[in-house]
Amino acid sequence: MTMKEELAALKKKRDAGDITAFQFRQGERRIKKKYGVDAPSNVTKIFRALTTPSPKSVKGKAAAKAAKTKAENASSDRQLIKKARAGTTPKKDNFLAGLDLTKKKKRAAPKFNPSGLKVPAKKKAKVAPKKEKMYTAINTKTGKADFDAPKVTAAQRLKQEDKYKAYNRINKAAKSSMAKKGKK
Repeated sequence: MTMKEELAALKKKRDAGDITAFQFRQGERRIKKKYGVDAPSNVTKIFRALTTPSPKSVKGKAAAKAAKTKAENASSDRQLIKKARAGTTPKKDNFLAGLDLTKKKKRAAPKFNPSGLKVPAKKKAKVAPKKEKMYTAINTKTGKADFDAPKVTAAQRLKQEDKYKAYNRINKAAKSSMAKKGKK
């Protein structure tokens, strides 16, 4: 079997999906080494890739050339306009021949507020987050309002009430059990 036949068999395996692209490259290198053909090293591959022009770079050069000619045309147009404004008459075949470029166009006066005050553009009013109503805190041991403590939200107030009720139940249970023990 020759080197070309082995490579063709290897390509068939890759196309059939029996081996991966990595395995194909490894096999190709092995076959070339077997027949004494040096596979190009990574350095030569990189050098070739850098020296050969890619289709993108050809397009880029064409685009750069087009941009350069466009810039040259624009600068020549600007020069013609300058000459026309300076008072020199342009040639008859020039596209500016019929234009009167000596007069400058007047700009419209800026619009202003008659009151003289700066008025900012109307913005959509931001809806402020709804503030929760604050309640006076409760002392969880006495059940009375604690005016010295900071105000609390409704949820915190309910928790404080629940703690007071639980504390109250525990105290009642403790008192009743103590009373039962004292009677015996």
